[in-house]
Amino acid sequence: MENRAYALWVGAFTLLLGGLIVAAFWWFSSGGQNMSEYLVISPKSVTGLNPQAPVRFRGVRVGKVVDVDLQDSREVYVTIRIESDVPITRGTHAKIGLQGLTGQGFVQLDDDGSNPAPPVRLGKLPPIIAMQQGALEQITEAGQAIVARLKTSSERFEQLMSEENISRIDTTLKNLAASSAHLEKTLAQTAALSADMRRFSSPQNAERLSNTLEQFQTVSKQLGPAVDDFRKALAKVDAAGARIDHLGADVQASITADTLPRVNQLVLDLQANTQQLSRVLDDVERSPQLLLLGKRQQQPGPGETSTAKP
Repeated sequence: MENRAYALWVGAFTLLLGGLIVAAFWWFSSGGQNMSEYLVISPKSVTGLNPQAPVRFRGVRVGKVVDVDLQDSREVYVTIRIESDVPITRGTHAKIGLQGLTGQGFVQLDDDGSNPAPPVRLGKLPPIIAMQQGALEQITEAGQAIVARLKTSSERFEQLMSEENISRIDTTLKNLAASSAHLEKTLAQTAALSADMRRFSSPQNAERLSNTLEQFQTVSKQLGPAVDDFRKALAKVDAAGARIDHLGADVQASITADTLPRVNQLVLDLQANTQQLSRVLDDVERSPQLLLLGKRQQQPGPGETSTAKP
């Protein structure tokens, strides 16, 4: 009898403990709390978010994720269950966060207070909470942007370090070295020029330059009358030149009207005398005795009559 009673007590205790465990599980699974379901529609990936993931409202845990369903190729439906007393409005938005070092995702809810109206409900679906870009999406997009920039930078670096550019850089460095040498010479010459300029701009040279300018001004004043006299002389020379031109014209006219006809007559007389002299020379050549005896009158031939010059 004692053994049977012991077995009954053990069975009753086991049943009671099982009931307590079920009740505790039901309680801790929000079965004993007033919960509300909402739907978060995500147009992007929800990597790291699984069912039973926590839901936090401004950092405070208020529920959990019930289901993650791929509705179509463009949207993911995330069903969450949170406490009914959490103020969910149309200004509430959700985003996917990451917790700790594990990288497990959770749903973060925030309300900016822009629209206090209740969330929108589509048909039989739970009220919809708008999805906002979360830290995971931001990190992913930032990583993709960094990878794209690294790729672009790598391509540009390869182009920059091509053989042709390396040759150009080498040539540029050589030109810079040569230019540096010329620059050193130029700087040395500039220093010498600066010293010369300082010597030139010394007080003694400045005083000498001032005296020279004063003397130049004095000479300029003295040259004024001389310049006037020179201008007058030039005017007289111009007048004399005009007179000489007039006299030359008169002389030319006199030569043309009087002297040239006389010269022409003289030339004609000289030509006639030259012809007579030629005839005399011809006669002397034919009869050289004419130089001693003179020219005799020839006797007329038979049948000729003598003609004597008066």
